[in-house]
Amino acid sequence: MDKIKITRENVVEAENKLFSAQLVSDVDILNQLLHDDLVALAPTGQILTKEMDLYAHKAKTMIIEDASTEIDNIEIMGDTALSIVTMTAKGKMMGTPIEGKFRYLRVWKRFDDTLKVIGASFMQLLD
Repeated sequence: MDKIKITRENVVEAENKLFSAQLVSDVDILNQLLHDDLVALAPTGQILTKEMDLYAHKAKTMIIEDASTEIDNIEIMGDTALSIVTMTAKGKMMGTPIEGKFRYLRVWKRFDDTLKVIGASFMQLLD
């Protein structure tokens, strides 16, 4: 990755890698892509951390059975990028079935030669 600036291709690659890791609960890849100080907001307003996200995948309390994503927008500002992604998903959260469209806002920041998510928020979209 170019150490001087982030490109759209860098963000698309990172988003695809993140999505693939989420699908199979690959905690090692997720650990690489999420910054240690990640702050995320759930649709309930709950503040989530990297540790909470990783635990949900390790403990299998979040299971994605089927999903697809579409990158809606990417805005780049120096060593930081905002991505807006729509995910259509079916799965279980803490044993409760979930299904629908979800919109994610992620803040990616470059650290040396890698991108990491430093902030995120997501919500379920109404049909």
